[in-house]
Amino acid sequence: MYHESLYNMALEAIYNGDFSYRIPKEKAVFPGEQAAIETINKMLEIMQEQRQSIEMASWEKLTRILTHEIMNSLAPIVSLSDTFMEDVNIQHSDLYEGIKAIHDTSEGLISFVDGYRKFSSLQKPKTEVINIKNFLNNIVSLGIIPDSISVEINVEPENMVLTVDPNLIRQVITNIMKNAIEAGATRLLLYAFKYEGAPGRIRISNNGPSISNEEQKEIFVPFFTTKKAGNGIGLSLCRQIMNICGGSISILPTGTNGWNTNFQIEI
Repeated sequence: MYHESLYNMALEAIYNGDFSYRIPKEKAVFPGEQAAIETINKMLEIMQEQRQSIEMASWEKLTRILTHEIMNSLAPIVSLSDTFMEDVNIQHSDLYEGIKAIHDTSEGLISFVDGYRKFSSLQKPKTEVINIKNFLNNIVSLGIIPDSISVEINVEPENMVLTVDPNLIRQVITNIMKNAIEAGATRLLLYAFKYEGAPGRIRISNNGPSISNEEQKEIFVPFFTTKKAGNGIGLSLCRQIMNICGGSISILPTGTNGWNTNFQIEI
C-alpha cells in the first residue's frame, strides 16, 4: 500500500504538470518494485525534458518572428525622425521635441527587441572539466552579492567535477542569485551534489518570498515577470541556456529542505 500511494502521488504530479517529482527509493523493496520506481522516475525525467524542449522551441520561433517584424517597423521610424531632426526649420520649431521623443522611444524599443533577439542566438557550449566547489566559490567572489547577504556553499562529494561550459552555467547561477537578492532574500545556499549514475545537480536556494504555485507555472515563459521593471527574459534565458547545454532547470516545491525558493539545474 505504501508504494501504491507513491505511484498515485506520481500520477497526481503528472496531471498537475509537475514533472520534477521523484519517487524516493526505499531499501526494503522487492526487486520488481525498485525497477518500477526507477522506471517511473526515468519517465518523469524524460517527460520533463520533452516538455521543456517543446516549450522552448515554440517560444524561440515566436521570438524570432516578433523581433523581425518589430525591427522592420521601427527602423524606418528612426530613419525618418533622424531626417526631420536634421532639418533646420524643424530644429527651431515646436515639432522638434515631439519628433525627438518619437526618435528616442523608437531607438529604445530597438535596443529592447535586440535583447530578445539574443535569446534565440546563444553561442554553442564550449565545455571543459571543472571543479564545482572552486567554480561556485569563484562565482561568489565576483562581487555581485552584497556583504549583507549570507552565502553558504555545500558540495557533495567535495571533489565533484562536471563537464560544462563555465561561462553559460555561471550566467544561469548568477541570474538566479540576482533575482533572489532583488526579491529580498538575505540567505543563499549553493548546493551541488551528484549520486552515482545520476546527473550532476546544482541547487540555488534562498529565504526570500515564496513563489506562488501559479507563478511557478509561468516563470520560465518569455516576457512573464512579477517585477515592476522586469522584462521577463532572465529565467527563460536560463532555461534556453540549460537546453542548449543538454541539461535542465526547474523550480522545486516551496519549502524543499526548509528553503522558501529552490531552483535546480541538472547537468
